[in-house]
Amino acid sequence: MKSIKTSPEFMNLSEDEIVKALDDFENQFETEDDVDSEVEPDDPIVKEVARLINEYTNRFDELIAEAGEGDDLPEEIFEYEPEIIIERVAYEIFMDAVHDSMQDADDYE
Repeated sequence: MKSIKTSPEFMNLSEDEIVKALDDFENQFETEDDVDSEVEPDDPIVKEVARLINEYTNRFDELIAEAGEGDDLPEEIFEYEPEIIIERVAYEIFMDAVHDSMQDADDYE
């Protein structure tokens, strides 16, 4: 996970700026369930958060493949703490999605 980094122009954004951009994007939809992942955001901050989440997801998939099916999730996933604010926001969104998918999987067992 450590190799995933933001572009330099996003390194000094505040959390408030990032959250506002994400909220503005989500507010174009009536409900959270209506958010369409196919809609290309105009805001470069939202695009960068989406790119980071995609990178985290790809790396997660690689780590799972390396670990093998049935093994526990690699500790690297839970120990990683991004230092740059935009990376941290994106990682928290990613980890929320991982947690939700794990809960969904447990509900179906």
